Formats: sequence, structure tokens, C-alpha cells
Amino acid sequence: MTPYEQTLQRTGGPVAPVEGFSVLARRASGVLGSHAAAAALGIASLPVLARALGPAEYGRLSLFLTLLGVVTYQDFLRPLLVRALSRGEHADGGLRALSAVVSWTLATVAGVVGVLLFSPLVAAFFAIAVLAHGLASVDYARLALAGRVAGAAFVRNIAWGSAAVAAACIATLIADGADPAWVAAPFCAANVAILVIYRARVGGAGTARWRVGALDSARVAWREHRTAILGLVGFGLANALVVSADRLLAERWLDAHDFGLYAGCADLASKLAIVGSAVGTVLYPSFARHSDGSEREAHRFVGIASRVLLGWAAVLAVLVLVSPRLVPLVLGPDYGAGAWICTALFAVSFVHMLGFLVTPWQRARGEFVAQTRSYAIAGVAMIGVGWALVPLLGIAGAVACACTARLAELQLFFRESRALGRRVLTPLHLAGVGALAMGLGLLAWWRAAGTA
Repeated sequence: MTPYEQTLQRTGGPVAPVEGFSVLARRASGVLGSHAAAAALGIASLPVLARALGPAEYGRLSLFLTLLGVVTYQDFLRPLLVRALSRGEHADGGLRALSAVVSWTLATVAGVVGVLLFSPLVAAFFAIAVLAHGLASVDYARLALAGRVAGAAFVRNIAWGSAAVAAACIATLIADGADPAWVAAPFCAANVAILVIYRARVGGAGTARWRVGALDSARVAWREHRTAILGLVGFGLANALVVSADRLLAERWLDAHDFGLYAGCADLASKLAIVGSAVGTVLYPSFARHSDGSEREAHRFVGIASRVLLGWAAVLAVLVLVSPRLVPLVLGPDYGAGAWICTALFAVSFVHMLGFLVTPWQRARGEFVAQTRSYAIAGVAMIGVGWALVPLLGIAGAVACACTARLAELQLFFRESRALGRRVLTPLHLAGVGALAMGLGLLAWWRAAGTA
């Protein structure tokens, strides 16, 4: 019995069959819903925190949350844990040990950095939050494989949204002269609560913990999975470059007004990535659990991807059409002149979705390096395009730089199209993807020309 089957027994569920599209769609909707709820709670608490703390103390809290987000984002072992647990590999135990070692190491480093930047109390909150997040990785992987990824995401997102509300309440209630460090406490408590709830759901078995020989097991796991781990770390760095290169280059050469116009519209368009993130979150454990290298599973992947792309193209077509009204409505009338920026970036988001579909499929089959290579190449290309075009074309050059980022997903798509072969990914499939992309591009060109 594989580890994910053991988890299903502990949580009272049957061994999950191969999920259909409707099941995966419901899970993705659940992940999106919890993301939206957490975002709403965070937005509601933001003005309260800003007013109650004042600029100086709010800046310290913002730094705390930024650093916590950076550290927890580098949870590069989760994809490996999901795959190892799904396959019942002997390396599963070594990865659990490595996860524990990495978690304690990061917590120690976080404590040292926290002491240098914050008060001792906030440093302790920082270290505990990092440790709890790391120790929850194995439990999250088990829940995801048990078909409970939406529930796991709900716990995480609601815990963090509730932490923002609790922090706002504390900020308004603390007396003058009281230590504002306690405002950071709810975010630490949120990570601890997530760990406790995850651990309770999986029964605590097989989770990351110290034990005799843990360091030796961790060393073995590192040697066996070094290439994949370095690939995942590299992907995080390359993705950070892809996400930020257009803004860094735009800030260098555009004036304050144009940069603000571009940044606001680009930020609005980038919110669409949350949909792809939810899709990838749901697909990866499903692909990992049922990936057997068969042609049947490859057909399942193509079928799911085709339906996702059709639906996503329809959503993007609507957004492209309404973008001239949407941008000033959401960002304000000052941004209306930049509606064409969103129109263009909405259209290329179709290509972005290819990455959210191909990446979990590749990783489920043990490929963790291709994504790093693709995003690194795209990042370098973005720098070249931006360096050449932003000084020459202004905002249009920045948009071209942002569109160049999608070179990463195109590389992944063409690589996978060759691997799948024409028996699975037929010429009709390829023509359909091309037609959808071209149709969205022409629609965006027409819409942008009508609002220029």
C-alpha cells in the first residue's frame, strides 16, 4: 500500500480513482475560492493596520511578512515529496528526513536574520513560523495526494486571512507604549495552526521529524535527488527574474507617470496567474498519483489540457473585450489611457496557462529541470528585449518585454509536444491551440486599436 493510500484510510476516504475533469474543476474552484476569501480578508485589514500602526511600524510589519513569504516560497521539496509519496518509493523516507533537516536549518537561519532586523520577540515569531511551514510540507503532500488539496489550500488561506484580521484587531487594541511586535504574532500562529490541522488530518504518521540516523538519510536523499532539487531551486530564481524583469527595466527608463501607468495595468493583468496557480495545484498530485507512463494517461492529460484551454480562451476573450471599461473601473480613471496594456497582457495569458498545465505533467514524471532551463532562457530574452525596446518605445517596449516572458511556456509546450508524439497530441490539437492563440491575439489587436 502506497503512502497516499494509507493517508486515505486514516482520513476515512476510499482509495481515489482516476479523477475526471469535473472533479478537478471543482477542486480548482475550491482553491480559487479560498484564495479569494484570503485576499478579501487581507485587503479589508490593510487600511486598519496602516492607520493603527503608522508608517514606521507598518513598514516593519511589511518587512516581516515579505521575508516570511520569500522563505516559505522556497519550499522546493514539496513537489519531490508529492511524487515520492505517490509512488511509494524507498526514497520517501530520506526525503522526509531531508525535509526535517531543511526546515530546522531554515528556522535557525531565520532566527539569526530576525535578531538582526527585528526585536527578539518578532525574531522568535519569524523562526517559529518558518519551522512550522517547513514541517507541514509532508502533511500537505499527503493531503494533496489523498484528493484533499482544496481542503489543504482552504486551511492555509483562511488561516492567513484570519491572521491579517487578528493583526488588525491587535493593532487597534494595543495601548500606547505597548510592544507592537505582538501584531506579528497572528501570522506565526497561523503557520502553527496549519501544521497542527494538517498533522491531525493525516494522523501524524510518516511526517517530517528528527530521528536516529536522520542526517544520514538526509544526505542519501540529497545525493539521489540533487539534480531535481537544484532544478527546483533554479526554477524559483528564474521565475523571480521572469516576474520582475519588465518592471525593473521599465522603472529604469520610463518617467514616474508612465511607469506607474504600466505597473498598475501590469499588476492587474498579473492577477490572472492565480487561476493558473489553482489549476496547477490541483493537477500535480492527480498526475503524480496516476502517472504510469502509459499512453492512456497521456491521453488523459491532453484531454484535460484541451478543456482547460478552451474555457480559458473564452474567459480571456471576454476580458479583452471589456478591458477598456474594466481598467478605469478597477484602477481609477487615471489609468484609462493604459487599458491597451491590459488588453495585450490578457491575450498572452493564454500562453501562460500552457505552463500551468505542462509543468505539473512533467514533474509528475520526474522532470524537474526543463522548467528551470525554459524560464532562465525567457528571463535572459526579456532583459535583451527590454534593454533594446523600452528606451526606444517607452511603455510599448515594456509590454513587449512582458510578452517575451511567455517564451518560457512556449518552450515547455514544444518540448512536450515532441515527447507526446502525434498519436497523443494530434495535428488537430496543435492547430486548435494555435487557432485559439491567434484568435485572441487578433481580438486584442482590434480592441486595442479601437481604444488607442
